[in-house]
Amino acid sequence: MKKASPTASFSRRILWYVVLGFSLYWLGNILAVFPWLLSKILGVITMFLSILLWAYMSYYSLRRVAPEIRNKDTVVMAIIFLLTAVIQDYLLYAVYRDIPNELYEPTTFLAYGLILLIPFIVRYIFLRKDSVGSIGAVTYPVYFVTAFIGICSLILTLWSIRFW
Repeated sequence: MKKASPTASFSRRILWYVVLGFSLYWLGNILAVFPWLLSKILGVITMFLSILLWAYMSYYSLRRVAPEIRNKDTVVMAIIFLLTAVIQDYLLYAVYRDIPNELYEPTTFLAYGLILLIPFIVRYIFLRKDSVGSIGAVTYPVYFVTAFIGICSLILTLWSIRFW
């Protein structure tokens, strides 16, 4: 007899991926902006740290999904991450800062591609064995802490724009 999986409902997982994409986007901005003000090289280094954060959180999330639905969640997570990044970039650069010409650079599209690929890289390299079991759904305190970090990062990003 197969044991019931502790994986959360599909709608709850989608909400988690949206909250996670929102928070990672704004936290990534904060991680890159302040070092970038000191040195472009420091900014690039912290951008790589941001990529590692996206990868770790993808691993953290996919690890909490039952193995039989992990492939579907990988696709959903990748699409949500991409959509949240595109929408937030547009809102930040085109709407808030009114500089859409700075948004659509080749590096922006490379970043979008990387954000789309990270969940697949994590899934098929670090979680390649379907026998790796889920370790429990994401809890509500984790949702709220993640959302709080995202909101604080958003506020810090908007505040820091005057230094860009």
